[in-house]
Amino acid sequence: MNWIKKIAKPNVEKLVLNNGLTVLLENIPHRTSATVGLWLPVGSRFETRKESGYSHFVEHMLFKGTSRRHYTEISRAIDRLGGHMNASTSKEVTDYYISLSGRHLPIALDVLADMFFDSLFAKEEFNSEKKVIVEELKMGEDQPDDYLFDLFYENQLGDNSLGRPVAGTAANISRTSRDDLYEYYRSHYGPQGAVLSLAGALFDSAKSKRELLAHIVRDFDRSNHHLEGHPGYGEPLFATAEFQSPRTVKQKELKHTTKKLEQMNFVLALPGLKTELEQPADLAVLTHYLGGTMSSRLFVELREKRGLCYSVSTFHSQFLHEGIWGIFCATSPDKFANAVATAIQEVQNLQSGIDAGELEESKSGLKGSIELSMESSHRRASYNARMHLYHGIIRDWRDYLTRVDSVTPASFLSSLRNLWRGAAPGVTSLGPKISSPSLTKLRQLVKQPILH
Repeated sequence: MNWIKKIAKPNVEKLVLNNGLTVLLENIPHRTSATVGLWLPVGSRFETRKESGYSHFVEHMLFKGTSRRHYTEISRAIDRLGGHMNASTSKEVTDYYISLSGRHLPIALDVLADMFFDSLFAKEEFNSEKKVIVEELKMGEDQPDDYLFDLFYENQLGDNSLGRPVAGTAANISRTSRDDLYEYYRSHYGPQGAVLSLAGALFDSAKSKRELLAHIVRDFDRSNHHLEGHPGYGEPLFATAEFQSPRTVKQKELKHTTKKLEQMNFVLALPGLKTELEQPADLAVLTHYLGGTMSSRLFVELREKRGLCYSVSTFHSQFLHEGIWGIFCATSPDKFANAVATAIQEVQNLQSGIDAGELEESKSGLKGSIELSMESSHRRASYNARMHLYHGIIRDWRDYLTRVDSVTPASFLSSLRNLWRGAAPGVTSLGPKISSPSLTKLRQLVKQPILH
């Protein structure tokens, strides 16, 4: 085991266990809660067409029983302590985490290690969970915003591992065998390349710190006997050819899927920034300014002034090599083209510059939301793990607040023009059939560069 060392201010420490697992510790004084989680470079990006949905399926199976615990005992071990455990799978990262009182960290470590190293993938549990996932997929298709974003990413990124839905399709999951899924697990899960991240009330003395480290070593400094001998065991997936191959992000497209709904749900897409770059803060300020709050420009213009929608928001999806910025909105079918045109106009209005007072207000709001989110031990543990996975280093999150402060009206406008000049928006929509007049107007809108 490499000895623990401080790697970031104010107090993030790192050690690497003998099996290659990276451990990050951020002790936050004057707290009572803590989070411990595993972040792995595993996601739908690494799946073949046959394997579509496997990363998400494996996530489910790690909750379905080990050699020591029935699946009911996994959740009860944390529920009885008032803790919370969950997991999520994205296109590039899977995480499993437990948040609870810091005094119960040894139990959380034991449960998490048990799931990671000793999940059984029992045949009967596999068959049962397959049905659960199919129901989850059906539920997603009944929720317009969830279904829309699956369509959106496929439209923007193409029919490939990055563009396909994270959870796969009902047809693909239904024909998956236990052996195929277990083989995927064996080839993608291992301590090397993974990060065990802890944040919050971890220890209050040198003695309790030594005790915590002893628990970590006992529970996690071992091999995964399910995986040993597999050719892909422990391979850092972020170094694989699939991960190193950028996907083309497409604009200038209007893609509509007809579904019997009361509203037209749509996403308007523009280029975003990839995570491998040193991120300027201008786009984050812009995202907050245009659609991050109830007083944002899009919310005020589309909802308050024009009554075109109930809610509207902005987002920025970032992957290692790709980025997509977008606006999400749901409106009545007869207001669809008008809502898209209004959203585009609000973006175009930025070409004349941003008022210094409004910019300061947006910067203040963004910094405040970041500070609030970083009060969460889970958010801290996640931030540290993802920084290490994507960049190999951990920057103090407070440094980003300084970068937000440095945004000026001139830098804001320069970043906007550099990113979006000459780019035409793409629109992905879900809802009733588009009327001919609306379709004509929309086709004209997506042909024109949003900034000149």
